Amino acid sequence: MKVRKIIALLLAVVMITAFVAACADDPVDPVEPAPADPVETPEPDDEDPPEIDDQPADPDARPEDNGGTFTNITETRDVEPLGVDPTRQNTMIVGYNVAFEGNGIEGFTIAAYDQTIWDLLHGDVRTVPIRDPGGLIYINRRVIPNFWVHDDDAGNRTYTFEVAQDMTWSDGTVISAFDFAASVLWQAAPQWNAVAGATFESSNYMELLGWQEYNSSTAIMSEEPDDWDEEEYGPYTPEVLEWILSDHPYFEGVRMLNDWVFSLTISAEHLPFFYETSLVGVRPVPAHIYVPDMTITTNDNGSRFDGDIQDRAHDIASNFRFNPTVVAGPYTFVSFANEIVTVARNPAFFGDSHGRQPTIDFIQQIIVSHETDVDQFFAGEVDVLPDQLEAASIERVIANPDFNVHEYLRFGYGVVNFVHYFGHSQDVNMRWAVAHLMDRQAVLDAVLGGRGSLIDTEASPGQWMWQARGAEALATMRPIAVSIESANSFLDQTDYRFESDGETPWDPEQANAQGTYLRHNSEGEPLVWRNAAANPAIGEAIFIETVSNAAYAGMRFENEFADWVTIVMPLLNNPWDMPEDERIWDSISMGWGFVAVFDPFQNWHSQWNGTSQNPAFSDAELDEIMVRMRNTDPEDLEGFVDAWFDYVVRFNATLPSLPLYNNMWMDFYHPRITGMSAISDLSSWAASVTSLGIAD
Repeated sequence: MKVRKIIALLLAVVMITAFVAACADDPVDPVEPAPADPVETPEPDDEDPPEIDDQPADPDARPEDNGGTFTNITETRDVEPLGVDPTRQNTMIVGYNVAFEGNGIEGFTIAAYDQTIWDLLHGDVRTVPIRDPGGLIYINRRVIPNFWVHDDDAGNRTYTFEVAQDMTWSDGTVISAFDFAASVLWQAAPQWNAVAGATFESSNYMELLGWQEYNSSTAIMSEEPDDWDEEEYGPYTPEVLEWILSDHPYFEGVRMLNDWVFSLTISAEHLPFFYETSLVGVRPVPAHIYVPDMTITTNDNGSRFDGDIQDRAHDIASNFRFNPTVVAGPYTFVSFANEIVTVARNPAFFGDSHGRQPTIDFIQQIIVSHETDVDQFFAGEVDVLPDQLEAASIERVIANPDFNVHEYLRFGYGVVNFVHYFGHSQDVNMRWAVAHLMDRQAVLDAVLGGRGSLIDTEASPGQWMWQARGAEALATMRPIAVSIESANSFLDQTDYRFESDGETPWDPEQANAQGTYLRHNSEGEPLVWRNAAANPAIGEAIFIETVSNAAYAGMRFENEFADWVTIVMPLLNNPWDMPEDERIWDSISMGWGFVAVFDPFQNWHSQWNGTSQNPAFSDAELDEIMVRMRNTDPEDLEGFVDAWFDYVVRFNATLPSLPLYNNMWMDFYHPRITGMSAISDLSSWAASVTSLGIAD
């Protein structure tokens, strides 16, 4: 389907005007929501997107799958060294309030501050997604000049990709189909999942044919598996390992056809899928680094590495992960020391989807404090301060004519993430009680100066679905507004409905602003809610605006700044590893970004319980809706919006997290930095780096 046809269908969906109202069975009467402040959408760039025909080649003309054993192409091409020093004249310095964590490759959860470096190192050298201005995705025809789509009799769909033959890694090694196929085999392999911290259920490419058999095999570990039965199979000897490897599972949905062509097959059981092409999105890995001297065999069973990758997986996770010296993106990794990340322009870069090359020689990402970041910016120590939202800082910069501000809609929102795996937030009544105690508008006004709007569900005005039916969804959902009476009604449905003796009913008439009259549970434990704040200013505003309301509901509300690396990331990803005495948190106030592929199944479906993707939240109705969303036919935009509508309404009812606000991002930058207008809600400064420059 051509891009213009997709956009035409999208416009048809946006014109839907049907209005539906529904009310949930609520324990309290809903209160009227305060009118939301409008958020203006910035004007689009003058530059048109590239003309790309998204129609695949004739499937009957696709290359034949002859199979065989393939060796990685290790041919190298000359790469001219950069040949300059990282002096102030050709270096852009970007400041963030949170430190870079260090994850430089796929397979690990990364924060937004790592994502920027990640985008610089890897760019858009991948099959998909490339995003158009509407947020839809299509094949990257600069990387994949030809592709074919073919359905077999069983309904499985195969995408066959021809890789461009003029791409090289930063060390000059040729990028071939081997690097793409190796990437899929690597990321789905149980050995990699084990060292990368992923679990059996949370691997990439699970929708491809044969993923289950390939990913679940523990017998191909070089070390003896925990469940190896010696009585049945005998000792786990090298000879046994060799025999197992001779017959270990192939990945049926992955095939190499020749040095420049590979294919991926989506299983019929996962079709239709609304964002179908995202299922075959592959970013290559430098196979000469990951699996040197290893071959890939392809036959009727699929593909596999001819050997065990366990030792290599440990090495990549322990070393290359933090020092990715060979990359394909616009910049190469130089160093990460003293909380400063330095990258250098990659002379071997293939070019972005427009064919553009970066012009800035060096980029450094540094950490700056909330208290001094604007002062450092004015002093010239920092060229760019991205993602600013605090009104006090914004007003200072706007008032200074010597500096520039670029404003655009945030593709995401501020949020209070509830910690579902321990603590009070496991109970939906607790979550709704906190929602009614938190004055979100006051937080928006105090910190952001009113630059934004309130939102009552997981959504952003920048999403095309919201533009189609967002107003209707907002009118259908339970409004989230301050109401101590409502909070008390919810809390009365929890075990925290007693005085300190655990028997006498708690009396709201005795509550006071000092918070000396607290609710207790039947065990006599007081109700204390602890919030970890990733942003000190936002956390402090939440505390100030919530603590007195909470006191009148018999709750002591506490807030503490939480370091991103040591507290926030463990809470989000691996809380079961936290020591018992550190499991004190009920919520985390932070930011949350969306991506073009809106698939909440990956975050909230109960299938992921016990994994870093969704440790504990579960709701059967939301599960069903999320599956329905992803199983919508790609051409049925109206059907997807209908399912999305049900999703945001149910999200509001269950509150897996508490939305705070949508807002505008402000990027502060010196006049010496050019091209900042290319940055938008769908393209950060790092993703737009080929448009940026430094003025003479």
